[in-house]
Amino acid sequence: MKALQIVRFGMPHEVVELVDLPDPGAPGPSEVLAAVEYAPINISEILKIMGRYPVLPSSLPATAGNEGVARILAVGRGVKGLKPGDRVLVPFTHGAWSERLLLPATDLFALPTNADPRQLSMLTINPPTAALMLSEYADLRPGDFVIQNAGNSGVGRCVIAIAKSRGLRTVSVVRRAELVRELLDYGGDVVLLEGPDLAGRVAAATNKASIKLAIDGVAGESGASLAGAVAPGGTMVVYSYISRQPVTAGGVDIVFRNVAVRGFWLYAPHTRESPKIADAVKLGARLIAEGELTAPIAATYPLTQPAAALAHALKGGKVLLEIARPGA
Repeated sequence: MKALQIVRFGMPHEVVELVDLPDPGAPGPSEVLAAVEYAPINISEILKIMGRYPVLPSSLPATAGNEGVARILAVGRGVKGLKPGDRVLVPFTHGAWSERLLLPATDLFALPTNADPRQLSMLTINPPTAALMLSEYADLRPGDFVIQNAGNSGVGRCVIAIAKSRGLRTVSVVRRAELVRELLDYGGDVVLLEGPDLAGRVAAATNKASIKLAIDGVAGESGASLAGAVAPGGTMVVYSYISRQPVTAGGVDIVFRNVAVRGFWLYAPHTRESPKIADAVKLGARLIAEGELTAPIAATYPLTQPAAALAHALKGGKVLLEIARPGA
C-alpha cells in the first residue's frame, strides 16, 4: 500500500516521500481495518517535518499525518458498535497519510453519515482545542463574550461555532478587512480589525462587556492587545504563536489588572486523557453535519502528489490529501 514518510527533517516538499509499505492485513480482536479518505496538512505537522515542533519522531523514516477520516473495511472479533462502511477518525498516533490502517476500536465511534468527509477529516484537533479553551479557564455563562485573534483560522472558526452552541458571544479579531463580513455571516457576533486601541473598540462594540476570557493564537503585539481587552482578573489562553514572536502581555495588565496568561496544548499529559475531548469531537461532528461548523479548504491533492501538496500548504490555506475516494 502507499503511504507518505518523513525521510529526514527539512523543507516538507523535499523530505516527504511516497513509499510502498506492507498491507496491514486483517484486523485482530478489538481492531478495525480502515481506508483513509481525507487527511489535512496541519501546521503542526509541517513544523514536525521541518524538525521545529517540540515533539518529534523518535526515529526516521516515520509516517506522517496527525488527523484524518477513514471508512471501515472490516472489523475484528469483539468489536461492537462499528461495522464496515462506517466513517471514523484516525487517532493522532497512527499516521493518517496512509492508504489503509489497522486502528484500535476502543475509542472509535461512527461519524454522521450526512456530514462532509472533508470537514470531518479536520475534526480531531481544532474542535476539542476550542471547546476545552472555552470551558477550562473561565466560568462563562450564556450571553458572556469571549475575545480571540486569528478569528478566521481553523481554531477561530471552531471557537465561533462552539461558543454559539453554548449561548456565548464572540469578538473575533482579524487582519484583513474582507474577513469581517465573512465571519459575521459565519456567525461571529463582533468582528474587528487588528489595530490601535483594540480595548476601546471592543468596549464600544460590546457595550462595555466584562470579558473574562481571551484566546490567543498569534502572540506578539496581537496577543498583548487581547490581554488589554479582557476584564481585570481575566485570563488569556495561548494555544499557538504563528507570529513566531514571544507571548506578550503588558505590565499594567499583568500587575495592576491581574490578567493571567495560560498555555494550552491538546496533547499535554493532563489534557489528552480527558473525556471532554471525545465529547468535544462528537459536538464538532454534529455541528459539521448541521452545517454550523466549516473550515475553508484551499486545495485537495492526491496522495501521489506530496511535493505539490506540501509546497501549497507552506504558502498558506488548508490543504487536504485525498487518499481514497469516499465510498470507494
